[in-house]
Amino acid sequence: MSTVFEAALISLRRWKSPSAARWLGILLALAWGAGVQAREVEIASPDGRLVVRIQEAVGPGGMGPRWSVEYRGRPLLEDSRLGMGILGKGELMEGAKITGVQERVVRESIPMPHGRARVARNHFREGVLRMETPKGGSLQLTFRCYDDAVAFRYSWSGDSADSLVTVTNEDTSFELLGEPTAFAQYLEHERTSHEHEVRVVPVPALPPGQLLDLPLTLQWTNGTVMAITEAALRRYAGMGLERRAGDGTAVGLACHLTARADGSLVVRRGRVETPWRVVLIGDRPGALLESTTLFCLNEPSVLSDTAWIRPGKITFHWWNGDVFDGKPGPPMLSMAMNRAYIDFCAAEGIPTHSITSTEGVTSPWYHQSIPGVAPGPDTDVTRPRADFDLEGIRSYADRKGVRLWTWVHQAALRGRVEVAFAALERMGWTGLMVDFFDHDDQEHVEFAEEVLEAAGRHHLLVQLHGIWKPTGLERTFPNLVNHEGALNLEYLKWSDRCTPEHDLRMAFTRLVAGPMDYHLGGFRAVPRSDFVAHAVAPTVLGTRGHQLAMYVCFDNPNPMLADYPTAYRGQPGFEFLKEVPTWWDETRVVVGEIGELLVSARRRGRHWYLGGLAAHGPRSLELPLAFLGAGSHRMRLWRDGPGTETDPNSLVVETRGVTARDSLKLGVARDGGFVARFTPEVRSVRGAEWLAPR
Repeated sequence: MSTVFEAALISLRRWKSPSAARWLGILLALAWGAGVQAREVEIASPDGRLVVRIQEAVGPGGMGPRWSVEYRGRPLLEDSRLGMGILGKGELMEGAKITGVQERVVRESIPMPHGRARVARNHFREGVLRMETPKGGSLQLTFRCYDDAVAFRYSWSGDSADSLVTVTNEDTSFELLGEPTAFAQYLEHERTSHEHEVRVVPVPALPPGQLLDLPLTLQWTNGTVMAITEAALRRYAGMGLERRAGDGTAVGLACHLTARADGSLVVRRGRVETPWRVVLIGDRPGALLESTTLFCLNEPSVLSDTAWIRPGKITFHWWNGDVFDGKPGPPMLSMAMNRAYIDFCAAEGIPTHSITSTEGVTSPWYHQSIPGVAPGPDTDVTRPRADFDLEGIRSYADRKGVRLWTWVHQAALRGRVEVAFAALERMGWTGLMVDFFDHDDQEHVEFAEEVLEAAGRHHLLVQLHGIWKPTGLERTFPNLVNHEGALNLEYLKWSDRCTPEHDLRMAFTRLVAGPMDYHLGGFRAVPRSDFVAHAVAPTVLGTRGHQLAMYVCFDNPNPMLADYPTAYRGQPGFEFLKEVPTWWDETRVVVGEIGELLVSARRRGRHWYLGGLAAHGPRSLELPLAFLGAGSHRMRLWRDGPGTETDPNSLVVETRGVTARDSLKLGVARDGGFVARFTPEVRSVRGAEWLAPR
């Protein structure tokens, strides 16, 4: 303990803040011994608003340590459990004692290749707690306290580097105080595509035993918000939550790990390290969407060369029903249909055209004798179908400067990942959607990483569909450019479940975790009373302004233009879709009301974009433009037009000058929205042109 004591003394001389001194004073008590029965470690965030406390269990034979979280002096989590079970060892935390704490402070900026900001702010205080457990082995807990989050993970080393370690349970819990409201997705079972509605439920009313998806967003009556999720999910089982009976005044949410096919949870050799368990916290819902902490909690990129990674907008003919003009035409895999789509992309500046399947009964572009998407005995992703002239289509796309994208069922890659991706690269694909994971057990998590590694080696971008929430893995694998795991606009092909209020609930739950592929671009909106689901040429709910705003409000580096090409040509608002960026240098949430309203300001270079999504209504807004900074700007505004009750596609386009001192006043229709672009004005000084300073 003397080493810890000396390190604490040195740190105490170096740090002057009261919160740091208080934390180090507790470390000194640990190092000195002091005869206390229950030792406690306290870690404060760099700004001091967020505090996590870890306390040993009291008494002989006590259960595991407990942890608590306080935000702005108010306790949010109290007496929450920490625990992990290992086959043959039992519960590691039972009777465990804190034998030392190693502390550090990190203050750095991490470049983000294609996200909500150009750089992520990785600024935290960390305590690595060494634990002595009666079960043997080497056990440690690592806690990090950011200004907007608390994150922790377990690490346990077995008897040897080759010993097989089986995790039997993880007894992590989140004991909530104050009865917040939960915005929850109920999972029917562990085998799921993670595509569900969001239910608004008081936490005490959550059904006991109900499996809940992550992120789970919570809001207290004073406006404080929390999102519980995980980061750096690698070589481990995915985590959900279950309501359990609380102790005292708290309501407990317990960790639930997805089981493997054989019923086990996690099997590793030597050392087991869990993903980060994360609680994001803020005083307004928009703070959750500005955070870059989940990205920071992942390992650096495994790719040394990332210059080839260029996500952007993409066609997606499957959503519109494999048509070009809303009517039956040539087969989707034909040269004629693909030439038409490629010409559309080249003419309108859409960088990528996707080719996924045949029409009617969906079957893939690669060799497979049985119909449907599920692979059969002869499925071969290295060989195009006989009726698909991929070489001719690729040659035409190359001449037009258009990239090609495709789709693959994840099971069609099993057992031949390297061979498959080498072939996909030779065929000229630049990226692909890998679909139908539908299970976040350890085996599927590891397979997804195998896919990303092989794709990176062969310069292929990847979207993951039918999959769990993001966990910041795009830092480690920057060729991961999008994630589904959301009930999105594809559901309007067969139901009315993707409503404007659903969009606004997903924005503050699933979107918190990271990029969200939402099948964007529906340009044929209808009133709710007129909506009928159509598999071919589907319509959408919410106004044209609402549909445009999702390109600004949703993190979506590789977004679709999913409607058929002639639905866009000559339509107001299409010019905005062609120019809006798909990743950003800076994000600020101007207004955020879960399920009702989201207004986001995003900067790319010297241009700002503003997007507003609303449900219900109508309403009037007055939005300060202080984010613009110094100088004059030319604003181009697309807003809901008159008569949206009968024609939700009505759009008004305006242009005028504004400054940061102005406020934008506008009306938003029922289920409406708007977008705006702000361009710094060019001024002339002594014959030279210059941009107004920012």
